[in-house]
Amino acid sequence: QLRSFPIQDTPMKPHVRLRLGAPVALLVGVLAAGWSAAQAQSAGFLLITAPVHARISWVRLPENGNFAGLRPETLLDEGLRHPQGICVDKKRRRLFVADPDAQKIFAYQLSVVNGALVTDGRQSVVTSGVESRWVAVDGAGNIFFSDEPQNRILRVPAAGALRGDAKPEVVYSGDSVPEVNEPGAVAVDNLHVFWTNKHFGTEVGTLVRGSENPPQGTAASSSLAVLAKNSVKSYGVCIAMGNVFFTDAEKHLYGVKKHGGPVVEVSSVLDKPRGCAWDGDGTVFVADRGLGRIYSLPSNMHILSQADLTVAFDFDDAFGLAVLTGFASRMFSTSPFIALMSFFAVMFANAAPRA
Repeated sequence: QLRSFPIQDTPMKPHVRLRLGAPVALLVGVLAAGWSAAQAQSAGFLLITAPVHARISWVRLPENGNFAGLRPETLLDEGLRHPQGICVDKKRRRLFVADPDAQKIFAYQLSVVNGALVTDGRQSVVTSGVESRWVAVDGAGNIFFSDEPQNRILRVPAAGALRGDAKPEVVYSGDSVPEVNEPGAVAVDNLHVFWTNKHFGTEVGTLVRGSENPPQGTAASSSLAVLAKNSVKSYGVCIAMGNVFFTDAEKHLYGVKKHGGPVVEVSSVLDKPRGCAWDGDGTVFVADRGLGRIYSLPSNMHILSQADLTVAFDFDDAFGLAVLTGFASRMFSTSPFIALMSFFAVMFANAAPRA
């Protein structure tokens, strides 16, 4: 026997309809803004020394190459006596400073906070007792520097650099190879060390390339290649892909291929040019101490030739240069969390009942 049941007209409970258009747009906008900020920061920083003022400054590298409106900011103005050559270990975010008056190589830990380049406030000594004016670091963290009075190219291995106040190793000495004669700036590419000479450059070599790990003693000369003999006295040197740029004491910037070849006069409009640095992309910066300026020029020359230098900005007593790239500000690290919170807040605020 079938039983019947009355059908009750029960009203349906209202349900929620989410209007996702606005919150999704907000989420995309916030993430895009954060991504844009990170990209702006990733262009990097140019660091500059002013020995007379015992100061190191930085300026942000603009994406479009235009420094208009950008002003150098002070990074360090205490604890140094006469900072000259500098370099940056990009992987470990460490700044190294050659201070000949203090006879020390100093190290600082770098970070970016709210778009500004800062140190952690601590100064450590990599090595001491050496009157070095120039310093370079390779990808493994090994530190190379010149000892002008003693005619030596020295190295502190990465492990020693972390321990601090390490005894340097002699890579090349003028006692056994004449191509080290009052060496100036140094540059490294993980295989070779390059240096300029400030004495008898036209005889022993203005620019010399050697192995980072040469044989010992007199056999070390077999690993050397003289790339230039065009100037008696030279200062800065920097590597940009397959090109090596270097400055003389008066007004010239020169270029030569890493493997050797003709030496090319790239510019003759400088006044006491000193350090140079490559931005890792397509630009080389040159410090002009006489005119108190930083110049820029294109570095990606397949065939080296004369180039027009552009004034990037003025900087009194400009000497050493280094470029830092590869990490963003701490300010951006919280952006994904903020974006997600904004997304859910607007999503529920836009929730509306529908009968």
